Amino acid sequence: MSKQSARLSTLCIHGGRRPGPGDPAVVTPIHQTTTFVPEERDWELVRAGRVAESRFYSRYGNPSVAAVERRLALLEGAEEARLFASGNAASHAAILALALPGGHVVASDRLYGGTRAILSNALVASGGAVDFVDFDDEAALLAAFRSTTRLVLCESIANPTLEVADVPRLAELAHARGALLMVDATYATPVLQRPLELGADVVMHSASKYLGGHSDVIAGALASSSELALRFDRWRIDAGGSLDAHAAFLIDRGIKTLAVRMRAHVENAGVLARALETHPKVTRVLYPGLESNAHHARASQLLAGPGAMVLATCAGGDAEAERVLGRLELAIAAPSLGGVETLVCQPVYTSHTGMTEEERVAVGILPGSFRISVGIEDGDDLVDDFTRALG
Repeated sequence: MSKQSARLSTLCIHGGRRPGPGDPAVVTPIHQTTTFVPEERDWELVRAGRVAESRFYSRYGNPSVAAVERRLALLEGAEEARLFASGNAASHAAILALALPGGHVVASDRLYGGTRAILSNALVASGGAVDFVDFDDEAALLAAFRSTTRLVLCESIANPTLEVADVPRLAELAHARGALLMVDATYATPVLQRPLELGADVVMHSASKYLGGHSDVIAGALASSSELALRFDRWRIDAGGSLDAHAAFLIDRGIKTLAVRMRAHVENAGVLARALETHPKVTRVLYPGLESNAHHARASQLLAGPGAMVLATCAGGDAEAERVLGRLELAIAAPSLGGVETLVCQPVYTSHTGMTEEERVAVGILPGSFRISVGIEDGDDLVDDFTRALG
């Protein structure tokens, strides 16, 4: 069976590399070196602008990193993938490579705060422009496009309010106006959605999250066509956002169990969301797997599963939510997501702390909200933990 035709769980383990003569290690070796003795093939790649494939200098490319990039490209159905030192480094490279010089971005107003900062600060300071729009408001979305619009940006499942993007529709609108569509698929992972197959041009991941899966590595990734990947290379090299070999090893290890972990994450999230929805002290639960969710039908159509993130709101506002988090005994009150352990945080203090309360409410983050990254513990234990904490 060829790796190209293999199913996703198999690609997670075998995609992109096969041990053999000259490279017999079953696990991808860690090439912990800054520099190499180049061969003629490496100089040819450098001259052709394909430095990420060369053995020249590890800021340009590294065999350990390249092996994981090949695997991720296969998982996403992309021609190529690139790893970065963080999710923000990946977003920064893609946004500036695609929008500059002088371009305009139409971005969902339901975005991770770090991405909003790149758009509002780095892009605008470099001469670009951005409009944040509710992508479910068709009139506002259409009105946001300009003659200079080069990029449309959304999250497949929004952070933290979990709206599901209509990727095929957004791709159609973007392409009709000469723009590209970039989808942050961190919450979905390639297990639940492959946005390129739905019309997107670029897929971004905070690989620190589900791809790594163990809360022990910071990394980012882009998957796209070869032409776009070469454009991202220049920003990665010049801005210094390259991933080191040991971090790539940790991402490689995480991807191998991605498919089996996501099954457990999603199952537990469904169990917990349904329990919270009936709790008397919880006033709202947002989870695309619930039939009551406004995006349930779209999630069923565009995702292989509703994900493993839950946003709950408790009566009593942010102060009460903080007390609830302090009473948890199993789930851990800490930022980030996508690890094997359940993590809980309040967006008001983490991803959306830079917004006013009015701005947060406008994008669906109500006082008393807390975001749950549901881990792979026993689901009933998680229900018991949150039931105790809520009182």
